[in-house]
Amino acid sequence: MAVCVLAASTALAQDQVTSPGNPPPQQLQNQQQPAPSAQVPDQAPAQAPAQAPTQTPAQAPTPAPTHPTIATTNRVELFNGPTLEEIYCSGFTTKKTVRPSGTVITGYGAPYEVAYSTPEYIYIAGDVQVGQEYQLLRRIEDPNKYESYRGQLATLSRLDLYQDLGRAKVLYIRKKVGIAQIETSCTSTLPGDIAVPFVERPRPEFKQTNFEQFPEPTGKAAGRIVQGLDLDTVIGVRRIVYLDIGDAKGVKPGDYFRITREYSAVARNEAESLPFYAPARDDTQKDPSRFDFRTQSGELPRRSIGELMVLSTTPDSATALTTLALEDIHLGDEVEMVDSVAIPAPSSASAPPPQPPTISCSVSRPSIQVGETDNITCNGVAEEGHELTYSYQTSSGQVAPHGSRATLTGTAAGPATVTATAVDDRNLSAQTTVNVNVEAITAPLVPTTLNELIFPPNSARVDNRAKAILDDDALRLQRDANATLILEGSTNPSETDRLAAMRAENAKTYLTQSKGIDANRIQTRPAQTRTGAKVSVILIPAGAPQ
Repeated sequence: MAVCVLAASTALAQDQVTSPGNPPPQQLQNQQQPAPSAQVPDQAPAQAPAQAPTQTPAQAPTPAPTHPTIATTNRVELFNGPTLEEIYCSGFTTKKTVRPSGTVITGYGAPYEVAYSTPEYIYIAGDVQVGQEYQLLRRIEDPNKYESYRGQLATLSRLDLYQDLGRAKVLYIRKKVGIAQIETSCTSTLPGDIAVPFVERPRPEFKQTNFEQFPEPTGKAAGRIVQGLDLDTVIGVRRIVYLDIGDAKGVKPGDYFRITREYSAVARNEAESLPFYAPARDDTQKDPSRFDFRTQSGELPRRSIGELMVLSTTPDSATALTTLALEDIHLGDEVEMVDSVAIPAPSSASAPPPQPPTISCSVSRPSIQVGETDNITCNGVAEEGHELTYSYQTSSGQVAPHGSRATLTGTAAGPATVTATAVDDRNLSAQTTVNVNVEAITAPLVPTTLNELIFPPNSARVDNRAKAILDDDALRLQRDANATLILEGSTNPSETDRLAAMRAENAKTYLTQSKGIDANRIQTRPAQTRTGAKVSVILIPAGAPQ
């Protein structure tokens, strides 16, 4: 039963979080996010907005207008420094007690939920203002009371250790209780945690140092690592540590410290000094060393085991990020300020000039007739990372573009020159041309009936009217020396078939003897059907089927 109630309350809280007017805030992103100073929406923390008037309990909450949000998950920034999470989830130590603006008393899911994170609602009692952003903190202590190095507990007794939990924004005041929505989370927020006004923290860039394995003392500010984030006692690279030295000694964000360790410190550690009791000789060694590590370790050189960069400071303490670890870093290791310089910018060797694209095109047919289309295919090549757009122009006809392809329609006989242009996103271009020959439409070569010679019934005589028609046909043959004629004779149903052939032969005789037409250019034949007393004159152009 309790499980069902818990599931229902969780679902109700999720529905409330995603309701219009309360879009879920963004989580802290990775190192590739913009720095806080960039003021990028939904990414880096921004300054607190102007405070809205405090609403009285009698007023109904006015939902904020809903605006579309643009996902920025893949947006990156070239920033060579700590991530936003390392900056705003690093915590700090201080001798000065932090005075909170409010205290978290519970959250939306109470009493079934006690731990809250993005984007849940929490209730804050105290002097908080609508529209104000607050850093959520928790003062912590190590319940084990284990001393990692001699004097650690005494040092920590003078310092308060605060853990960063995240950031929340107060949306409403109801019954003198602030209703805040968690915008970013480092870890879960619990009742009893405190809220202080959010203040942007510096975000220094990484620098370059001259690392020395066995350094001489520099005489600069020095201190000790007294605690680690999450109460870690063994520290690696890119981990948060706390120092017992602060801005009262001139320490500021961006300063670099080398981490050093004396062999005498190892000898004082009960666990780490155990190997000193092992004999440092071989059974066959005639002259073993008489050096006693337990009493003479202070005579050995100091060694560097890593480096760290300061992220933030208080007068008596500092929060730092380890940037180099040759071996495990321990609480109690000493730190000493070293010189650092900005990492030089990449060599600005003169880049080669941008190269324009290239383009080549081809046509599917070199010649088309008027009204036909021809396909043009182009291949453009741009420098890597750049895109091309294509355009086309023609000296004749019509061209329709389709990206790297185009279609030419011939509208008039003659040559057509198509110019193709490829332009990249830098406005660099290349051109090429292709030529297409557009031919006029040629009528098909087919036999054509020129005219008909009409004969009286039962007669094959070529009369004057027929001769006049044949005179025109003779002129046609004289103008077109490659054309031929077919004279096709026909009869009425009552006439003999022989009469059809006689009529065709008599017409041929007139053309050959009276008009001088070569007999080889004239053929005679009877019609396949009786279509009347006539001779059909058929012109056969050169190359046409007969």
